[in-house]
Amino acid sequence: MTFLIIMAGLFMLILLEKPFEKRTSGLIFLVSYLLLIAVYVIQSTFVELVPDGFLIMIAGVVIFPLFVRLVVSSQKTRS
Repeated sequence: MTFLIIMAGLFMLILLEKPFEKRTSGLIFLVSYLLLIAVYVIQSTFVELVPDGFLIMIAGVVIFPLFVRLVVSSQKTRS
């Protein structure tokens, strides 16, 4: 499930031309997304760092701002 959330975030990132206008928020998102991918790879390959439920919650929190940006931009294009 975590893998699907991470991949959905990647596709939303590709869909949005400019996901974040402000440079600092974009960098914070990028760092948190890359850390999420790193933790997921380490956990699925080597050793369990955090429980799976907690990793899904972290993935949801990291991907949620991107989902909000996608919904807002799609509503702007409709109007």
